[in-house]
Amino acid sequence: MPKERLIYVRVTMLLLLLAAVVSAAEPRRISVYAPQTSYQIDILVHEGVDYVGITDLLEPLGRLESRVDGKKLTLIFNGYASEFQDGKRQYRTSANPKLELVSNFLLMDGRGYVSVASIVPLLPRITNQNAEFHAASRRLFIGATPLRYSAELRHSPSRLVLTFPVPVNPSNVIEKTRVRLFFKREPVVSSGADNVAYNDPFLVSTSFSELPSGVEFIANITQPATVSIGEGGRTVTITAVTPPPPAAPPAQTTAQQPSSAQSGPTGTQSHPAAAVRSRPFVILDAAHGGVETGEVLSPTLQEKAVNLAIARRLQKELEARGIPVVLTRIADNLLTWDQRAISANTSHASLYVALHASASGHGVRVYTSMLSAPPAGQTARSFLPWELAQSPYLAQSTVAASALVAESTFDGVPVHTSAAPIRPLNSVTIAAVAVEIAPLGASPDELASPEYQQKIATTLAAGIAALRSKLEVPQ
Repeated sequence: MPKERLIYVRVTMLLLLLAAVVSAAEPRRISVYAPQTSYQIDILVHEGVDYVGITDLLEPLGRLESRVDGKKLTLIFNGYASEFQDGKRQYRTSANPKLELVSNFLLMDGRGYVSVASIVPLLPRITNQNAEFHAASRRLFIGATPLRYSAELRHSPSRLVLTFPVPVNPSNVIEKTRVRLFFKREPVVSSGADNVAYNDPFLVSTSFSELPSGVEFIANITQPATVSIGEGGRTVTITAVTPPPPAAPPAQTTAQQPSSAQSGPTGTQSHPAAAVRSRPFVILDAAHGGVETGEVLSPTLQEKAVNLAIARRLQKELEARGIPVVLTRIADNLLTWDQRAISANTSHASLYVALHASASGHGVRVYTSMLSAPPAGQTARSFLPWELAQSPYLAQSTVAASALVAESTFDGVPVHTSAAPIRPLNSVTIAAVAVEIAPLGASPDELASPEYQQKIATTLAAGIAALRSKLEVPQ
């Protein structure tokens, strides 16, 4: 074998091995959709069988108490008891003393585990709600949570309209011969026909598939298209774009010597730069800085450093999603509260996010202004005192807070929201929230962990991305 070929083979094998190692290191999770909440639970593999923690599964669904006595686990869910034995399939509930799991129950380190295959028959007996599990996408639906859509091909112009019972917000990729819609958070399921042939001059066919990372809908097309979301997020429309007619050839003109105002230093015509920077969607404000350290989180950790580190990570996450970002500060410098508000109000952004850190509490807290709703007739164009400027934007701020709370809840991060007198929220004239990050565990040093900072940045970025279709860009 030639030397170059041998090197190529070895490099390829090494890359494949590394990919396998990375894939094996990625945690496998089940996404759970219930009427009252959505969340994820980790999968544990034991002797080749997939298991999940039974308390992880049940705790978000209602009142749960658990008690371990030797090899026996007793659960009390919403007042009804169930009893499981380590290494046994048999279990019993208040209503039925003789029931069986698909696989043996596991009790390890005081935690109980049931096999994934046992979830669907088990849940109705404990929660009194039906369950439906989709193995391809690792999604569990409890109760009437699956979202089924309808698809209708319309003309003049040619367009495919997908209609959903509740608002959705898919990401999309428009390619030359297809449009791909990707639903990562919504519990979208098949409408009953996964592959449909249209044989239309614009739309050839569509396909629907479930993947471990979500749901993908593909429309195979014959000409360029656009994607739009309407009716409050309940419709997604793929519309054919009619190509513009060919441009007429430029009329011939008599060449003239450029004037001195049109000429560059060598006598040739000069042109101003055509590039125009797009306005930011979000302005990130890392609180404190300079001599204002903020909270002393530990003997070696100051709040101002954590705020800036998370702001930088969040900026990268947002820019990777194509969302323009601006930071109020990029170094350890001091800004007054008024300077921060002025930066937000003159940025032409749609969203202001102040970032704070705290050693107390757990997870994320999202705050909005404590101002009251504006009086009837008052608008953003009304003259308002500086400390009441946020008043007309409270509804948008509440929408922003809800999106961040929903994303944090889905990613398993404890989250609380409330109104609070946090400066400079009252003086910001766009949707404005303050986000305070606390450790998940007992040690404030977790706030300095790159892994935890990245988890928070990814979670917040997903929540902000969900707001792009909800917050109007200021004109």
